[in-house]
Amino acid sequence: MRTIVPIDPALVRVLEDSLNLGPMIDLTGRRMLNEEQVARFDGLSIQIQADEHPPPHFHVRGGGANVSFAIDDGHRLKGAKGLERYDRNIEKWWHDNRCVLILTWNRLRPADCPVGTVPVPPECQPPKEGTDA
Repeated sequence: MRTIVPIDPALVRVLEDSLNLGPMIDLTGRRMLNEEQVARFDGLSIQIQADEHPPPHFHVRGGGANVSFAIDDGHRLKGAKGLERYDRNIEKWWHDNRCVLILTWNRLRPADCPVGTVPVPPECQPPKEGTDA
């Protein structure tokens, strides 16, 4: 006969949070570098990587180029070259999807990430439970 032992929901949330941060590569809690594809359009791939350098940014990959753009204003990072003909497309996409970028960046941050999270503006906040969205 199996015995089911109840587990404190707070402990379950701690484990879920750890799993959501991605796999660990050692017992000190260092995590593997993982990335998430946020979108694809016009043959380009938009990705956010975990454990990144400042400032918070997303990558646009395509045609052999990998170009970084700031999450806060959508502009390419200084010195980022390539895909210049897509700048207006990327700027419009950023404008329409800024909340997705911010929330994805924040969700992928490992606990020891030196960059930290991006403040979530009110328009990007998920609706509170019990209220109409």
